[in-house]
Parts: sequence; structure tokens; C-alpha cells
Amino acid sequence: MTSSARPLAFAAVTSWVLTASIGAYMLRTWIARGGLRRQRATGVGVPPAVVFGHASAALTGLAIWIAFVGTRWDPLGWIGVGMVTVAIGLGLCTVTLWTPYPVAEGGPGGDVPAEKTARASWGVAPPADTVTDEMIAGLLADPFPARRRPGLKLAPFVPVVHGFAALATFMLAVLAAVSAILGPF
Repeated sequence: MTSSARPLAFAAVTSWVLTASIGAYMLRTWIARGGLRRQRATGVGVPPAVVFGHASAALTGLAIWIAFVGTRWDPLGWIGVGMVTVAIGLGLCTVTLWTPYPVAEGGPGGDVPAEKTARASWGVAPPADTVTDEMIAGLLADPFPARRRPGLKLAPFVPVVHGFAALATFMLAVLAAVSAILGPF
């Protein structure tokens, strides 16, 4: 690795560690909130192999990249770039599988499916747009609940920042690997 590639390689390590830290936070939150247990019980959502494969590829790539920075051996840099590419691909799969998509309420002609009417008769919680007796009783008991200040909701930005940090990591790693081969001009 040439001296011109060294700052880029260290910037890539810094970006990679930041990205991995945000990813570890999201993975911990997903596990703590029962995401893994819920997915195994229902089979709905992101398969654990995709989530853990994404994390494993990213951490393996980070270890290889640190070895590249330490040894200055160019092939390790390109293997690290390949690993971050795999991690980004699995990350895109994760986001795609996690993103909700619109579901039609009724079947053809607006009919309510039999499954939905059966669930309502079995005592399962009604849909969110249904007014229940408990809701009316609660409003009658306390018609003016205390107003809460609207809080700043930053949770949706965590995956966005993670994704942009991953893209920055990829770009820095590619630039460092290319400049390591090309050498000083």
C-alpha cells in the first residue's frame, strides 16, 4: 500500500467501525424485541440467515480490511471490498424484506375475506380502525387526556444512517484499494 492510500484505508476503517456499531445496535434491538423469536414462530419477516449473514459478512470484511491496513498486501484490500459488497447486498435484501408493502383489505369487489370475519368472531383483536367499547369508555372517563409534547422520533433514521455509512465505507474501500495498486502519481 502506498502512502497516498493509507489515509483512505484508515478512513474506510473508521467508516466501517461506525457502520458496524450502528448495525450492532439494530441487531441487538431486533433480538431484544423478539424479532428472532417471532420470525421462527410465524415464519414471517426476514429469515435469520439473511440478518446474521449480513452481520457476518460485514464483520469478516472488517477483519480482512484491518489485516490489509496492517500488512499492506493489496489482495487483502480487494477481498475486503468483495466482503463489503456481499454485506451491502445482504443488507439490501434485509431492507427489502423488512419494508412493508400495501395489502388490500377486501378481495375482488371489496368483499371482506372470510378469514377476517372469522378472526373477529373468535375474539382476536379488532383492526386498528375499529372503535371498541373500551375505547369509548376510556374517552368518557377521561375526555381530555394530558397533552404530551411531540417527541422527536429518530428511530427511522438509524437504518438510513447505517445505509449511507455502508455506502461511504464501500466508496472509501474501493478508492483505497485502487490507489494502493496505482501508487503515487
